[in-house]
Amino acid sequence: MRILITFAVEAEFAPWRRRYRFRRKEIIDGGHDNRADASYHCKTDDVCLDVYLTGVGWKGSRAVLASLLKEKPDLCISSGLAGGLRPELKTGEIVVAREVLLVNGGQKFTSRPLLVDLAEETGAKPVRTFLTNAQVVCEAKSKRSMAVLGDVVEMESFHVLKSARDMQVPAVSVRAISDTVDEDLPFDFGRALRPDGRISYGRLLLQVAAHPRRLPAMTSFGKKSARAAHNLADFLDRYIATIRQRFPHCGAEKDVEVAAR
Repeated sequence: MRILITFAVEAEFAPWRRRYRFRRKEIIDGGHDNRADASYHCKTDDVCLDVYLTGVGWKGSRAVLASLLKEKPDLCISSGLAGGLRPELKTGEIVVAREVLLVNGGQKFTSRPLLVDLAEETGAKPVRTFLTNAQVVCEAKSKRSMAVLGDVVEMESFHVLKSARDMQVPAVSVRAISDTVDEDLPFDFGRALRPDGRISYGRLLLQVAAHPRRLPAMTSFGKKSARAAHNLADFLDRYIATIRQRFPHCGAEKDVEVAAR
């Protein structure tokens, strides 16, 4: 079985990366070495795992993700951290989307229903809609206003699911909640992003220097995000084991197609 998992940035991937012997593959795209678009690969038992870091807001190479999808993985999992838009969604909780909506675009893609059901069996809370937004949502009032559209806000799922759909690869979107609907982010992380979607810690430190009283809130947010990333790693282990147990003899892609009929 071959599974492709996407994260936005290394910090989301790090807890899971430490559990396996991932091999980093340098990527040449358009004649240039796009190190931000490196992919990671490992084999555990009879499962091949491919990981791609999209960058925050889908800033990575479309061509690189397309090349990984052309290898026809049995499924694709869009994963990472996200903001909750419902009071009942708590920090660290794992959620799975039945559909993903592109904010300001109006387009929707659905997760494969069987993969949603298996995620729920594995401990994820199913929600109706993830909102894929183009900007980081920093203020609680903005999150509350977005709640009329969906349950969770993030920045990559729609694009990953669309790419998977284009290549006819079954896909699902899961996230760990890093901040709740009533929480303001301590700093404007959107202003700290590089063009490739990675976080510039230098730019972030400039905001800390300008607003030193927010440092305790930043420390608290960092700890909660780290716990959420660890919870996500735990979930991915359980989820992939569940999928493998359900489909022990052949590729999940064919089984998902049959089960969806």
